[in-house]
Order: sequence, then C-alpha cells, then structure tokens
Amino acid sequence: MTAGAAPGPARRPGAHLGRRGRRRVIVAAVIALVAVLVTIVGLIGAARSRPVPDDRQRTAVLTATDAAVTALLSYTPGEGERDRREVLAQLTAPLDEAYRVQGVDVVLPGAIEAGATLSAQVVGAGVEEFSTERARVLVFVDQTVAIPAAADTGHRNDDRTPTARWATMRNVEGNWRLADLATVGDVTR
Repeated sequence: MTAGAAPGPARRPGAHLGRRGRRRVIVAAVIALVAVLVTIVGLIGAARSRPVPDDRQRTAVLTATDAAVTALLSYTPGEGERDRREVLAQLTAPLDEAYRVQGVDVVLPGAIEAGATLSAQVVGAGVEEFSTERARVLVFVDQTVAIPAAADTGHRNDDRTPTARWATMRNVEGNWRLADLATVGDVTR
C-alpha cells in the first residue's frame, strides 16, 4: 500500500451519488445539451433568413448609391434650382429634408458661404446589409474641395480627401434613394 492511499476497495466515479443524485446529473446534462442544440439551430436559421441580394438587386442598389452619393457630394457655386431638384430626386427622408433646408451645407457646413466647389467620385462600394426595403452600403469616395483663396490671387486651395461612408438606401416605390450618409471614421489606420 502506498502512503496516503485510502484503505478499502476502489470506488467508481459517481458512486457516492445516490439514485436521485445520478438522475439530477443526467437531467441537467440533457437540458444543457438541448439548450446547445436549440442555440445552434437558431443561429443557423438566423444566418439563412438574412436576405442576400442577387446580382440584379445588388447592381441596382450599388448603381443608385453611386449616383446619389456623387450628386450629393458634388457642388459648384453656380448651381441653380434645377440642379438641386436633380439631387433631391435621389434622396429620401430624413436626408432630403435636411438638404432642402441646408443644400450642400448638409455635407460640408459653410460650403455655400465659402463659395466652395465640391466634386466626388465613388471608387468602390459594397452592400453590408440588405432587405427589399433598406440597404446599408459601404462607399469609398475620393472628394475634392476647392475653396477660393482668401486674397484674390487667382489661386485656389484644392484638397482631395479619400473617405469611407455608410450610405443608408431606402427602396421608395421601386427606386433606391439615399436616406443617410454617415462618415465611417478614420480609414487610414
């Protein structure tokens, strides 16, 4: 016999539990197993139920996003009411209401007063969320902002900025329209 060994016959694991104790352990194990299975089935079901756009739907959303973002982020001081209406035709609430009141100042505060010229080019986009009613698109934009110099020297101060923005698109009577445009954050890190 080794030092510290308990005298007597070896006991089976769980033998100290009575019949009632073993039943409780089995019931707890079955409940835990059922909970894990329900969770797995729920996650698989949720993943499958998330709508994925087909190529036609994706193209429609991305084309509308490109046009709306480019129109909203482009501006020249000589733009008239016709130009504003063309931009508004690609927007929906709440962005259209803000644009009606502020014009291009909604995306670049002070642009109108400063006489700024804005031009934008969408260089990439991808659908992040999609349903038949709403889509969220990550848009990469190269935007140039030109502000006349403070002194009338004939020189302009041009500043090209690559940005990433979240475009929230809504399907309004079969047409995708821009509802919101939010900056993603620092994309240089």
